[in-house]
Amino acid sequence: MRVTRIITTLLALVLLAAACGSTTDTATGTEGSAAADAELPLIDEAAVAELQGQPVVINFFASWCPSCVAELPDFQAVHEALGDDVTFVGVAQRDRPADALELIERTGVTFDIGSDPDGQLFQSLNALAMPTTVFVSADGEVIRTHSGVLDAEGLTDIINDELL
Repeated sequence: MRVTRIITTLLALVLLAAACGSTTDTATGTEGSAAADAELPLIDEAAVAELQGQPVVINFFASWCPSCVAELPDFQAVHEALGDDVTFVGVAQRDRPADALELIERTGVTFDIGSDPDGQLFQSLNALAMPTTVFVSADGEVIRTHSGVLDAEGLTDIINDELL
């Protein structure tokens, strides 16, 4: 999958979080930074649409993280409610593909899923907490990060306030 202007921007991001399940919101200070194309392997081998020109919500999750499992149905509900207005991408972080696929099937997730099997992308962000969600504007700028669980209402509020 080709993800333009997003993954490299994420690589420059430093997330301020302390532990799994904690909640932290940060402004990134990386607004306006350009990013090159990057490859992100897909667990389900499906093609992911070009992301440039559309707001994107990127959620790092893992099947071994109870907080991640708890929030995935809410992410799916918001994804369905917003339709094509916002692109959702899940990134299974340090997870076996079989476990991640079982989780997305069990939770009914239909948005595209990528894999960060060794946690390299997650580590490059200096991220410490799971789950972590990154909000990217339509022009590829990282607008906000959130570490910790987001329910449907909180996720919708951030999207409406920051991306739409």
